[in-house]
Amino acid sequence: MKYFAITLCTAIISASAFLALSFVDEVFLENTSIAKTQAVQEKSLAAEEQFATAKGDSFTAGKAFGEKKGSLDSMETMVGRGKNYLLTQVNNRLNQLRPFRTRIENITALSDSERKSLVSELSAEIDMFEAFKPEINRSATKQDIRNVADKIKAEWIKSRLTVARAEGQILAEKENQLISDADAASLGIQKRIDALKASGKNTKAHEQLLSAYDQKIASAKQDIAAAKEKSGAAASASTEDEKEKLIKGKDLLLKSGHDSITDAYKLLTEAARQEFSQRYK
Repeated sequence: MKYFAITLCTAIISASAFLALSFVDEVFLENTSIAKTQAVQEKSLAAEEQFATAKGDSFTAGKAFGEKKGSLDSMETMVGRGKNYLLTQVNNRLNQLRPFRTRIENITALSDSERKSLVSELSAEIDMFEAFKPEINRSATKQDIRNVADKIKAEWIKSRLTVARAEGQILAEKENQLISDADAASLGIQKRIDALKASGKNTKAHEQLLSAYDQKIASAKQDIAAAKEKSGAAASASTEDEKEKLIKGKDLLLKSGHDSITDAYKLLTEAARQEFSQRYK
């Protein structure tokens, strides 16, 4: 269902862009690429889908032994099972973090300083998980396993927040690109209004469209600015609970901003449909 929703959303936005493009001046079409905007949205959705799985696959220290009541397994067997479980979970997390770090290294939506900061933070997380391996292998008792399991769980939660913050920064930068393209679309509509006025045509409907469109974009700008503030606050939060709360708030604001941008393009889509139908009556 998630993949279907992503495909459907991309198809709707692409169709909206196609119709919206027919609504603005040809010169504007050459200077702004709404197709590029939709590609950015598609990548954002793909990134969200990719790391929804990683966030859901959280480590649970209590599963390290998986003991059954009345188990006759020897201490050595239980410790061995616990060590195998922890090593598997550590390797799973490394297999999630390493490709994500590579993706951050290659992404162009972030500034050099932002990219280097995130890569450094992710590298530190990876180093921490690598350091757990020899500690796991040295474990000789159930208590040793529990101790290292608790450390891994704490680091797992921390790494989830790091990934969430990185995803938020990427999404915010991409949303900024959407807003930049949306501002260009607003200028294109105004240019069309000016051309219609110059030819003596009624522009009331176009002006109403521009007003509604600009209101949606202004709302998106406000949400994204607030999301950036929460992202900055999360980076310096004193507790993990506070950080997680700020990240969740940021995610909600980004979603609201994204929805406003989508709604703005839908306004153009509907106007384009109406103009097309009237033109060929």
